Amino acid sequence: MTGRVQILAALEAALACGETSVIVRSSGAIAEVHGLVTLRQGAEWVTLGEEGQTHVHLKIEERSTLRYRRHDEANAVLELAGPDGSLLCRVTFRGTNRAKTEQYCPERAAKVHEQFGCWVECAGI
Repeated sequence: MTGRVQILAALEAALACGETSVIVRSSGAIAEVHGLVTLRQGAEWVTLGEEGQTHVHLKIEERSTLRYRRHDEANAVLELAGPDGSLLCRVTFRGTNRAKTEQYCPERAAKVHEQFGCWVECAGI
């Protein structure tokens, strides 16, 4: 069974890929943050990025899920959903959108898929 440790490791690896965006949505706002490269686990929250700089706090609860998606007309993404299935955040891998030929990098898209394709199916913690 996949657990919190594996989800945190996958998120950390995703941030380390560079050229990523972390997207957080609520019913009234969308935040897109570029350049986050670190992950720190606190007592209750996980911090993506550095305190004192731009960062995102995530609360990863039991039964949260992580999945990888790629589409022909969008960048590949690693999505974290809460226990109720609501999307908490998305790590987007820029340069993997085939529809944007001027920005598309087939080598990067293949590398991202190879590294994160195992998360195609939801894995609960």
